[in-house]
Amino acid sequence: MAIYVESGLRLDLPAGEHFRFADLPSYKPLSGQHLKEMDFAWINGGKLILLEVRSYAQIEQTLTGADFLSANGGPSPHRFESLINKMTDSLLMLLAAWAGTDWGKTIRGDLPQTVRTRLPLKLVVAVELPARLAIHLPALRDSLNNRMRGRMALADVRNVVLIDYARLLANPLFSGIIAAQA
Repeated sequence: MAIYVESGLRLDLPAGEHFRFADLPSYKPLSGQHLKEMDFAWINGGKLILLEVRSYAQIEQTLTGADFLSANGGPSPHRFESLINKMTDSLLMLLAAWAGTDWGKTIRGDLPQTVRTRLPLKLVVAVELPARLAIHLPALRDSLNNRMRGRMALADVRNVVLIDYARLLANPLFSGIIAAQA
């Protein structure tokens, strides 16, 4: 098991069956070129789970729904666009690795052996929000899925799962892997 602590969570990921794009040597030269990545990836039940974790606990006093959702058809907020970019770029890197593009071959060589061939994908975004903003989670989930729909179709991903920390920690899929930071 490999242990990571990030955004108030402790993750115990299976050895040899997980990776972080940020730790891949092939990703490092790309990260300075406006390419972003989701935080964690691991195999569970024959699927590759990609997880982005975001805690907004430190800025909860200034956070509003407008930080995540556009108001009256206006531009998308930065935090929303950041999630879209991370998911899109992570899908692109995996698809390139599995398709065998020049750079994709380099990425594939850095992936665990179990991830070097195509696997079904599951995209999960876990957020820690102040209780007063939890009402926005369904709208944020729907907005993420609407914006990602075509991109997910290309990668055979059905939908983005948006989950708050409490439900993440209670979900059997993540038990034994994710816990609140002690």
